[in-house]
Amino acid sequence: MKFNQKLTLVTAAVLTVMPVIPVFNNFSAVQAAAKKPTTTKKKAAKNTLQVGKTPIVYDRNGNYNAKYHQKLKTGAILKYSGKPIYLNQQRFAAGIPVPTSRIVNGKLFYAIGKGNYVKESDVLTWLGNTNLVNLHFRHKKNYIYNKNGKKVAHYNGGKNYFTNKQKPKIEVPYYNSPKELFNIGKGGYLDASQVVKINGKGTLFLNNNTPVYDAAGKPIKNKSLKQGSVINYYSKPQKATANTQFYYYQNKTKMTLASVKHGNDTYLPISKTQYINAKDIALVNGKVLWDKGPVGITLLNDVYAYTAKFKQNKKALYRAGTKLTIDKMKIEGKKSPQLYLHVKGTKNYLYWGNEKDYAANPLDYRHGSTNIVMQTMLHN
Repeated sequence: MKFNQKLTLVTAAVLTVMPVIPVFNNFSAVQAAAKKPTTTKKKAAKNTLQVGKTPIVYDRNGNYNAKYHQKLKTGAILKYSGKPIYLNQQRFAAGIPVPTSRIVNGKLFYAIGKGNYVKESDVLTWLGNTNLVNLHFRHKKNYIYNKNGKKVAHYNGGKNYFTNKQKPKIEVPYYNSPKELFNIGKGGYLDASQVVKINGKGTLFLNNNTPVYDAAGKPIKNKSLKQGSVINYYSKPQKATANTQFYYYQNKTKMTLASVKHGNDTYLPISKTQYINAKDIALVNGKVLWDKGPVGITLLNDVYAYTAKFKQNKKALYRAGTKLTIDKMKIEGKKSPQLYLHVKGTKNYLYWGNEKDYAANPLDYRHGSTNIVMQTMLHN
């Protein structure tokens, strides 16, 4: 999936889960050695990059550049100049700002801060494109409630309701989403997530700030890489096996890179002696890097569980902040297939979203396969 866009296409249901990055401190011996990359007779020109699909062009501030009229085709090789620009931006799990929700006695509430809530049915809409939005209400009196669904006596020393003329500002969940931009000339910049090759070599796109490790799995002092950046890997792509933990698809073929494993962590090489944790990688050559799982998640909102027959079970309510382990996926439907995550050790599933929002081989979801659980780009 396009890293910039697919995350903006997922439904608000995606707000219900966010993976947790496991931290393991015990390292075992190296289990596999990274292979040296194959050399080619003709070296690629320096300061070149190759895009995958037809790219989106930005300005130097990270905004869509409607004035850039040079036509760029799929697979285009472009010259870039200077060092990439690094910007810090906000990202929302549903693509737009959405208030945090809570379910009380079957009714949906929106958090407004300091443990206070308003009914979803009282909210007409909210406006804003940052982590601060203004609520617009339906009624003359729109009451304020505590976490148990009881009306509060007063709010901030005033009345215990909002009128439909008031537009209170609330904070909504967001995540840092840095951009690394390459200058391709004529006012155009390309985001690092769109780059599949740099100087003719394959790339890794990072979804977290990541330390750089040595071959023994120990962090190298004062050596780290930034979230949102792209680097070359030092390995030759190879076909994945049934036991491969991290993999991607290249022309419908399941591929991986040579790696080393320490404890529960897998590391991919970026040089002859340096590695990064696979959990910190979102894309390989512009393709989603998938995690076989199991995967830990933390709920961002209250959510009802679903049965194995995809029926909502209102007797099984998970609260925001709950940590769970997901061990497989199921898919429902053919015309509009929907994905569900199985909660390990239970009969419960969590709704994840429309299959078409995720760029993987649908066969991996069939029959409750455990081959694919969640894309690592959401581990942030």
